[in-house]
Amino acid sequence: MNKKKKGLIPIALLLCAIIYCFGFPKAKYESLNILSQLKIPLEINGWQGRDVEQEWNMEGEEYNFVSQALDREYVNADGKNLFLLVLDAGNFHNPKVCSNSSGFKVIELNNLEFHVVNRTFQAHSLYTEKDADGFLIIYWICIDKNVVDWTEQKIKQLWFSLINKKRAGLMIRVDVPTKEDTIGDALKLAEDFIADLGWAMSSDQASYIFGNPGTVADLSLK
Repeated sequence: MNKKKKGLIPIALLLCAIIYCFGFPKAKYESLNILSQLKIPLEINGWQGRDVEQEWNMEGEEYNFVSQALDREYVNADGKNLFLLVLDAGNFHNPKVCSNSSGFKVIELNNLEFHVVNRTFQAHSLYTEKDADGFLIIYWICIDKNVVDWTEQKIKQLWFSLINKKRAGLMIRVDVPTKEDTIGDALKLAEDFIADLGWAMSSDQASYIFGNPGTVADLSLK
C-alpha cells in the first residue's frame, strides 16, 4: 500500500465516525448548496491540492444529514501534506466524541486563534492516534458567515428548523499527519495553510469559511 493511500485510511475512519454519530435521519437535509459555489483553489501559494472524497462512498440514508462534502489533500513545496475537509450538513457533532467511540486515542488541546484577512477567530483542536497514524485536527463551525460554538449551532439548527429556513452551515476541518511529539510543527503547517487559503479566496467567499471581515469569534468560554 502506498504512503498516500495509507494516510487516507485513518482520515476516512474519522469521517465515518463523525457521520455515524448522527444516527439515521429520516429526511434528506436540503441546503443552500453554498459549498458548490465556493471557489476553493486546488493551487494555493505553493500548495497543490487533489480531491479525495471519491475514496469512500457517501451514499445511503446514514448520510442524509450531509448535503455536500469537500475533502482534499494539499501538499506544499517541501512535500508536507494535510487534509482540508468542509462539510455542508444539517447537524454537526463533536469530533472528540466520535473519535473516542471509534477507538482513537484523543488528546484535547487548547483552542487556537487565527488571524485571516481582517478576521480573528478561534478553532478547537485535538490530537488523535490509532495504530501508527496520528493527526492534529483543527476544526470550527461557520453558520451564515459567523463562526459559532456547539451550543450556538444547536440553537440555530433548532430555530431554523422551526421556521423552516435554510442556512449556510459549514464545518471546516484541517487534519495534519503528525506524531504527538511534533504537534508544534504540525500546527505551524496548519497556520500557514489556513492563512494562504484566506488570501486565495475572495472576501465574500472567505466569509463562509472564516466569518465576516472585522469580526472576532472567541470560543474561550464555549
